[in-house]
Amino acid sequence: VCEYAGEILDFREACRRVQLQSPSDSNYIIAIREHLCDGQIMETFVDPTYTGNVGRFLNHSCEPNLIMVPVRVDSMVPKLALFADRDICAEEELSYDYSGRHHNYLPDLQRDQEKLQGGELKKKICYCGAKSCTGFLPYDGSLFYEEDTTGRTKETL
Repeated sequence: VCEYAGEILDFREACRRVQLQSPSDSNYIIAIREHLCDGQIMETFVDPTYTGNVGRFLNHSCEPNLIMVPVRVDSMVPKLALFADRDICAEEELSYDYSGRHHNYLPDLQRDQEKLQGGELKKKICYCGAKSCTGFLPYDGSLFYEEDTTGRTKETL
């Protein structure tokens, strides 16, 4: 459908930008984590705030019709491609799951979502209206810490 295009950031710069935002600011920075066969996690951070395209305006849904897939063409840095996950009707809003949970189980994000529901983190209400709506936008706390607190090896592009 389109690419989620923008400026490629390293981990520290992504953290810096996220931490400078106020709760009312829009956050377009996305973190893609790819789990490699040797146990490492390769991360790509994309910020389309200044150099992006239409992809940054796609909304979240707990039952999206798009899925984001990292695609590599002649580079280790992936393009973040948004593909249709099912047939999409004319004039239907395009959306994807900001957390990447759609078709995946991600325990770290599940734990963060449980903290949201318990009131431990600042909540941003989800307005997607899906039957399976979690009630809050996905929250990924990893960019609020300078170090990897999970004990996993990270490789940042």
